[in-house]
Amino acid sequence: MSEQHERPIDRVVAALRSDPVDLAGDLEEVRTRFAQLGSHGVAPGEVDKYLADIGGVAVLDIPGSAEGVIVFVHAGGYIAGSATSSFALSRRLTQITGRRVVSVDYRLAPEHPFPAARDDVIDVYRSLLEEAPSVAFVGASAGGGIALHALMELRDRGEPLPRAVVFLSPFTDLTQRGASYEWNASIDPSLSMEGLAAGVDAYGAPHPNQLRPTPTNLHGFPPTHVVAGSREILLSDALDLATAAAGAHVHTSLEVWPEMVHVFPTFAGVLDEGIVALQRIGAFLDDWMPG
Repeated sequence: MSEQHERPIDRVVAALRSDPVDLAGDLEEVRTRFAQLGSHGVAPGEVDKYLADIGGVAVLDIPGSAEGVIVFVHAGGYIAGSATSSFALSRRLTQITGRRVVSVDYRLAPEHPFPAARDDVIDVYRSLLEEAPSVAFVGASAGGGIALHALMELRDRGEPLPRAVVFLSPFTDLTQRGASYEWNASIDPSLSMEGLAAGVDAYGAPHPNQLRPTPTNLHGFPPTHVVAGSREILLSDALDLATAAAGAHVHTSLEVWPEMVHVFPTFAGVLDEGIVALQRIGAFLDDWMPG
């Protein structure tokens, strides 16, 4: 394909293929790479003004003008990433939705396996409910899995649930048995089964029976919006999660974006599709949150 006809998504795919992050590689190198990727487009010191502590957990607290709070749970295969490395995406979420975004800097595996990250999200959520009763969850990739586990725990304890939840390219089936692991193995430029397995082993090894079954019991969940790209090996996770939610009589919407990659709104500065997907997330939240 000639350069003048190269599409933005082709440039994103080429960039991902040329400089991949191997989740199965050296852990410190993986974490450094996530930090480097998250620094693009962020001015030095810009994040510092948003550093906060909520419920005893470190967060980035990005103010918004609309009523309600979004608890954002970042990506990173359960072993990498941070609120800081995902700042560009959470800031854009605030800009597009108008809502305050609290990005949780949850503890990472393997130093802190399940349920540490889940409990960090719950602690932040409980504290926010004391001041802002209208709260939604947005979880990206492994953050979607952590948000799912937090919702299950809150529901099973009979506690109030968020008004709505958004799963963005969720990594929620820790059995890794989805058909898209085979369908999309050759076209996903971001993820490999080996890399994801490293995250699963680190996060869930102490509690395999609690985490490995595919999530099926989503009864009582809040309205749920699932977004994924058709290129990702985790596509089956999104499809199965949406099917389970709909089967539990949960208000469910599912968007699969043709040719898009894992957590494609990360590239909203390049991809118009990323902007539109975030706008639709904002519209979904508007339907279920006041303000």
